[in-house]
Amino acid sequence: MASPLRDALAMIETGATSPVPGDPDHVIGGSGEISRFQIMPGVWKAYTRSRNHTNPEVAWTVTRRILADRVRSFEKATGRIPEPVEVYLLWNKPGHFEGVGYRLEKVSKTYRDRAERFQNLYQNFGGGPVTRPALTGPSATSSTR
Repeated sequence: MASPLRDALAMIETGATSPVPGDPDHVIGGSGEISRFQIMPGVWKAYTRSRNHTNPEVAWTVTRRILADRVRSFEKATGRIPEPVEVYLLWNKPGHFEGVGYRLEKVSKTYRDRAERFQNLYQNFGGGPVTRPALTGPSATSSTR
């Protein structure tokens, strides 16, 4: 089943345009990020014992867990669900975003521009509100624990 969030994150992070395994799953970012979703290795290890970061299903399950925690923290701090542009900041620059009090207007222009590109992709894929139930729905068939 297609997921606008999954598709937009994969596309903006590594250019992945298909849910099937491929070259984007092997991209290692400039700071050592792994998977099509570009997760820092230490963060990956905090969420799973799996080393199968090149499997898109495993990577998506880990990504959803990470995002669910970050969205929960955002909701607790702000009292509302994040807009898609904010979800990307929670994904890509969580420390920076939290450090400016989750205030979009205080986010670095470079980060904000990328988050807006993500939001456009997300909306083009048919995305709506990003809620925790959407992040914690049915798990992938592959185990990550």
